[in-house]
Amino acid sequence: MRAFAIDPFRPRAGITHCGQLSYASRKRTLVVRLDNAGEVLLAGPAVRAVARTSHVTFLTAPGGAEAAALLPGVAAVLTWQAPWAGEKPPALHAAELALVVKRMTAGCFDDALILTSRGQSPLPSAMVLRLAGISRIAAMGCEAPGTLLDVWHDPPSDLTEPSRSLALAHAAGYDLGPGDDGHLAVRRPLPATQWLTGEGPYLVAHAAAGWGAAIDNLVAGGHRVVLTGRIGDRGLPSPSVRWTAASATGAVPGLVVDLAGRTDLLQLAAVVDRAEAVLPGNAEVENLAAAVCTPIARHPGLPASCREPAEAVSADA
Repeated sequence: MRAFAIDPFRPRAGITHCGQLSYASRKRTLVVRLDNAGEVLLAGPAVRAVARTSHVTFLTAPGGAEAAALLPGVAAVLTWQAPWAGEKPPALHAAELALVVKRMTAGCFDDALILTSRGQSPLPSAMVLRLAGISRIAAMGCEAPGTLLDVWHDPPSDLTEPSRSLALAHAAGYDLGPGDDGHLAVRRPLPATQWLTGEGPYLVAHAAAGWGAAIDNLVAGGHRVVLTGRIGDRGLPSPSVRWTAASATGAVPGLVVDLAGRTDLLQLAAVVDRAEAVLPGNAEVENLAAAVCTPIARHPGLPASCREPAEAVSADA
């Protein structure tokens, strides 16, 4: 288990000079989403609701740590590869489980929210948190929880993933602040990226999404394309799609920038933030686009996005 703080832990008691409840006196809440970055980004609205009144620690899988650190309202991040989560879950070992329970106990959490997608069970996580002495645990689903949960919420099946998590936060007693419409968001400011992308406007395409023909069309129309993808992404070639870059840039060098495997999630968020549009095909990049309000392009021969962008750029141009 790894832990790192975004904002430092502070004493639990304190009143400001104005007599108001201080940050230090907030209760501690553990938010759990044992998934990778794309799914963790969807927890943003729920986290912001909880963070209005709580110091939020986020427990996630190692692949979700960078995304958790990007969420406004998260004060600290813990990572654990649980034996019931992920594509290749590890074996369960009593010693490691005892260490996790000890770390959860040391957090002195007042309550916990377990966020899951449809088809995932929160009960294994709930059992670990109950062993750690967390007295109030909220989760969602339709299974009988026994004594493992205190708030058991079954949201409507037609809700989107962020809305499902936010509905659980509401059921647990947390609400978004005034003016917060529940959109996805990331921490700002984001770092400079011109040294990565070069000068001029550009579109973003994930290197493993099969964009060869579309990139050729875009480059022929005078668009710059930035290829993205992180080391470990499923289907990401190594080296990345240099054959695409070579064919697309044969006539006009510099119109394709290959950043596949060269950025962390914070840098990727900044690259997406400054793009004219994102080509769909990778959930992590699409969720980042939604969080920074970058439109998702449409193209007749490409997979449809699950989100309707505010604007659209045709990949035929």
